[in-house]
Amino acid sequence: MEVLVAQPVDPAGLRRVSALLPDAVITCREPLGPGESVPGLEDVTVLFADHCPVNVADLVALRWVQLGSAGYRQLAGLGLGPAVRVKNASGVNDIPIAEWCVPMMLSFARDYPGMLRAPAGASWVRDRVYQAELRGRRVGVFGYGSIGREVTRVCGAPGLEVWALSRSQSSGPARFFAPARLREFLSGPDFLVITAPLTDETAGRFGAEELARLPRHAVLLNPARAHVVDEAALLAALRNGTIAGAALDVHHREPMLPGDPFRTAPNTVVSPHVSGSTGSTHFLPRLWDLFADNVSRFVAGAPLRNEIARADIG
Repeated sequence: MEVLVAQPVDPAGLRRVSALLPDAVITCREPLGPGESVPGLEDVTVLFADHCPVNVADLVALRWVQLGSAGYRQLAGLGLGPAVRVKNASGVNDIPIAEWCVPMMLSFARDYPGMLRAPAGASWVRDRVYQAELRGRRVGVFGYGSIGREVTRVCGAPGLEVWALSRSQSSGPARFFAPARLREFLSGPDFLVITAPLTDETAGRFGAEELARLPRHAVLLNPARAHVVDEAALLAALRNGTIAGAALDVHHREPMLPGDPFRTAPNTVVSPHVSGSTGSTHFLPRLWDLFADNVSRFVAGAPLRNEIARADIG
């Protein structure tokens, strides 16, 4: 068996995988980029990477792709063989993304940007908004997967009420809404958090009509995928006061250019796609723990975690 790792290496994780596959040839290389072609991979059985090479059809021995990301649209149209199973990294980014959401909510609730803009020597202003609380406010979570569950968990600490929209119900949120009840779901949140992956079903799911159904004081947080929200509709909603603000960690063009309109949109906070904290000291160990666990399951012939249905990849 040959295993190709095109991910940053966690030494402890690599040792664990090597121990599980003592007879395998494990090769580590730099991460693959979009559109990259790599020759000589015909014998690779397992690929651990964020992207597949565009010549993935040449990998005739490939049986399993372990992605380092929760998203998988980058695989669409590459021609993966029918025997190839795909697993994503759902669960690895949950903690840092949820930790990004709560301070963003608090920042809007207490207008920290306005407080910090006060010039040196300004008058002593103790505006009521600076003393507001999160407790009792409502968070709407769109996409109740592993990230949505972690957002729900951390929202419990400051006393936020959570509504969730999902195909299947689970314990945690105060209320669950089926997708057919989207209008009712949108009527209640003070904060709407997008945690759904980008799929054909979710692309552009939030347009002008959906944003207009939110309360005018609502703030949209998107640490997931920019294209779940229609760009023009969001920009118009911010400029027209249809919603009160937005915190955006993902963007339609990355890296953002200096003249990107969201940089100057009213009541908008942008961060450079860092909510997942892939550069933190905890990320790589979590990612490699997932890979090693799936290797262990692969060896034992057990079901692997985070299987992506091939029909969803395209």
